Amino acid sequence: MSMRAAAAEPSLLDPARLARFHGLVLRVPGGAGEQGGQQRVPGRADAAGLEVEAYRSYTPGDDLRHLDWNALGRLDALLVRRFTAERRLTFHILLDASASMRVPAGADKLRAAQELAMALGFIALAANDGVRTAILLADGRTRVSRPHRHRQAAAAVAGELADATGGGALGLGAALAAHAAQHAGPGVAVVVSDLMSEVADLERGVRALRARRFAVILAQVVAPGELDPGRTLRHGVLRDAESDDVHAIRLTRAALAEYRTVVEEHLAALRALAARTGSVYGRLVAGTSVADFITGDLARLGLVRRR
Repeated sequence: MSMRAAAAEPSLLDPARLARFHGLVLRVPGGAGEQGGQQRVPGRADAAGLEVEAYRSYTPGDDLRHLDWNALGRLDALLVRRFTAERRLTFHILLDASASMRVPAGADKLRAAQELAMALGFIALAANDGVRTAILLADGRTRVSRPHRHRQAAAAVAGELADATGGGALGLGAALAAHAAQHAGPGVAVVVSDLMSEVADLERGVRALRARRFAVILAQVVAPGELDPGRTLRHGVLRDAESDDVHAIRLTRAALAEYRTVVEEHLAALRALAARTGSVYGRLVAGTSVADFITGDLARLGLVRRR
């Protein structure tokens, strides 16, 4: 990317862009620890809280403030209110910075991925959840931040994400497994990548994260031309961004049909991977609105709601 183009791009901290995320919270099944916070955890009752979840019989020593006096009048029984637990989450935002995130030319997947990662980090920080960034670099290298908390840390998160530059080959599954080995859950691992790797390799990394008590969100960022190359290319030479292999191609009607079949099979395999590992999968097309993806697609998946 040229310096002029970089300067013309809005900052990841652009107030107008982030304003659309005020009042949102990330609701992720699993991944909650024991520290108090704002994330409601149904099925885990506490003695205090805001939302009544269940009742149980009174036993000596229970806090009398939580007795349900209406139940005493109706049922002639001493019942104690139990409340939905509220916990703090820590989000590990794992951003793919490999060379494939820079292709195809003209569709900057890495920039879209950075904007998505920043938006999710901002929402988490605003809810007093923790955020740790991990930039997945070539050859197994990873740049991991310290945990951030509170909205004031948004500038630090933006700087870490903005420093990611696409380049080199990445074994995504191995990188996820390495992160799991170094960081124990519970927590939420948000994988922001084009996910253009072998599904079996990716699954090993996802299962390693799940084994360490991470809830996993697979946020795929793809270019329009990757879904339908016929829109931008008919013939030419393709260079693999990670291996540097060169292939001459001509996109005939039959070749396009075969390509679309392969892509649909890969997308279906990613959805199946998410289903069998208890993860969540969503897909953002670079060049479309990140805010619409979060308030639309992720909300429909149950990951985003209003406070």
